[in-house]
Amino acid sequence: MYDRLNADLNYCGLSPEIQKGFLFYLGASINIGINESPVDLSKYMSTPELQKESYLKIINAYSQSTGNFSDFGELNDSVFSEMIYTCNSILFQISGVDTNEIDNKLRSVTIGKSNLQPLLKSDVDEDLQQKYTNQKWNLNVCHNLIEDFFFKMGEHLNKTGYDNRKSYEAGYAYFCMQTIMDINGTRFLLSTIYNSLSPLYKAFFSYPILNFAYQDALKANHIFSNTLQMFYAGINPSIIKPIHRLHQLLFYIPNSSDFRLKWDFEIRNDIEKQSMIFLNAISIRDTNIMSSKNEFLEFDDLMCPELKNAVIGRDEFYNYIQKGIIEKYGIRPAGKDIDVWNNLGDLIQYFCVLFYETCLHAVVLEKIKIDD
Repeated sequence: MYDRLNADLNYCGLSPEIQKGFLFYLGASINIGINESPVDLSKYMSTPELQKESYLKIINAYSQSTGNFSDFGELNDSVFSEMIYTCNSILFQISGVDTNEIDNKLRSVTIGKSNLQPLLKSDVDEDLQQKYTNQKWNLNVCHNLIEDFFFKMGEHLNKTGYDNRKSYEAGYAYFCMQTIMDINGTRFLLSTIYNSLSPLYKAFFSYPILNFAYQDALKANHIFSNTLQMFYAGINPSIIKPIHRLHQLLFYIPNSSDFRLKWDFEIRNDIEKQSMIFLNAISIRDTNIMSSKNEFLEFDDLMCPELKNAVIGRDEFYNYIQKGIIEKYGIRPAGKDIDVWNNLGDLIQYFCVLFYETCLHAVVLEKIKIDD
């Protein structure tokens, strides 16, 4: 699992800082991730003894930490506390929620003659907070914030010479230290971030869990597939299953787990792949799913409900999808003039959104006309 996760982090072009920051956070919040994961772990949690054994296997899958933060004396824990508190503050801010609600979730104590003070309250990184002033929550804003959060923590880990493994170990030790002061507050701060992870990072976060419970599935899936599954986690299975089946047919060589070479995202022909994904996704209309079209028409989270039973040209449909993705997710499509991607992982995540939304809306159309 260690090699697979590192390989996919590198494949997605994540900087050393982002990788280390992510792995620190993974170590710090792996307990939260196990509890809140969309992956079904119920059969491994049936007794207290089995639950403890399962937790330990997942926590130690990437690396085994001492759990003692004093073993990582080169690190300044206030750097991580500030960034975790700042990230929470910005997430509340862009969601339109009063940031004072954060402190209400933290354990408060009286220090000296002062009033009650939340133990885990920290200074806020004003530069980062300013960057997200007046921004509203959408997938792209949230994804960029999460990467900034990882990068800032990773900078400190980089300066102390920590590698990926030690960054993860330090994260778990940080969690152990913080829970001694305020277990509920620590879980709240880390859970807020976990629940705001973009699909790409939810996919990476799932690797230790999948490695434990569904190892064959982890080995068989490309990072594109893992990200796609995290993107539509929680959506009605009747909607997702036919889309996922089409994805298996299009992206994998039949009867194998080999990703088709034409979809190697490291070969950067972004505009061409964008068109390929759109054109392949509309082929869902050629499958037997059209007999279940009513379920799609009744789906209440359509990005472009005006397309229900529409007769539309292919180019116009393409423009509708692109416009809808910009408005709903804040993601700009690949274009000739501007490279809008943070890294390859950012692009792969966009392709997941494009594939899903194109499939979904292609089904609800009455007809796609042949353009002149």
